[in-house]
Amino acid sequence: EAEMTGSFLHLHVALDAKDLDLDSLEPHYTVMDRGLEGDDRIMNGLPDGPCGELNMIAVSNPCVLDRTLAPEGYVIVHAYGAGNEPYDIWKSKSNDDETSTLTSARTDGEEDIDSRDSGDRYQSSTYNAMKDARGEALWRAIESIIPDARERTVLAMLGSPLTHERYLRRPNGSYGAAFEDCLKDGSTPIPNLTLAGDGVFPGIGIPAVALSGASAANGMVKVIEQWRCLDELKSQKLIT
Repeated sequence: EAEMTGSFLHLHVALDAKDLDLDSLEPHYTVMDRGLEGDDRIMNGLPDGPCGELNMIAVSNPCVLDRTLAPEGYVIVHAYGAGNEPYDIWKSKSNDDETSTLTSARTDGEEDIDSRDSGDRYQSSTYNAMKDARGEALWRAIESIIPDARERTVLAMLGSPLTHERYLRRPNGSYGAAFEDCLKDGSTPIPNLTLAGDGVFPGIGIPAVALSGASAANGMVKVIEQWRCLDELKSQKLIT
């Protein structure tokens, strides 16, 4: 059984960009909330460090590269814990009405999340308060880059591990298989069947998954055919 990564906490914000010098910003940052070595806390029996709970925060600022990703005068920013948000703390600790909103997507292996009525369990005051509290690390990461980010915010959406689990169909809200458990390639014993995805090298993440798909496609097409295809695309000026 493949080892899975931790889950994610995401913060998507839209900011008023008035007087914000985008040219002075980078498209991507990695922020260590408690420093590279972390602090003295012990979490899950392990000392804190770069991979500690909500310590390494990635901040994407894509409008630096493409201003059209947001309406004129605004920018979007995405901050997330890099696979370092535990899922278990989001599960219900009791059966009372308020905390029942934090139950696992499948409590006994039999109830699929789609059978839930309307997602009300995602709207309780307990759940929203927990998102606010856990999301502070993400806000700090953004504010380390744009100090007045909260004052500029016109929209903020925070997604929890339960969000990951519900909408991405990920058990326990995991990002995917740990790197060392990826298949070395997508080959199978079945003729003309090649696997691609985040369980195949080079692993998790959109660029990695795209590369696994490209590798699978390349494995099915002879090199000379690939060159002919590239030449045709160049002749149509679709690529340079």
